[in-house]
Amino acid sequence: MSSLAVLSWTGLGCLLWAFMAQPQERLLEMRRQEERLHPAKMAEMRQQNELILKALKDAAETTENVARKSPWSSR
Repeated sequence: MSSLAVLSWTGLGCLLWAFMAQPQERLLEMRRQEERLHPAKMAEMRQQNELILKALKDAAETTENVARKSPWSSR
């Protein structure tokens, strides 16, 4: 009984994975088209992502709790 249950759950998982894998390719193609249609928007998003990654890198390199430090406080 338990091996049948494991087999059925595995089969269900494979079916769901196959069902979800196809839309992922479609989403990637949509993103490529968006990039071609709106290059200024995509450049702005890249710049914003670079700023976020820089802030995360700076936070990782320090022992200070940067989450509690607000940019507008003078402390």
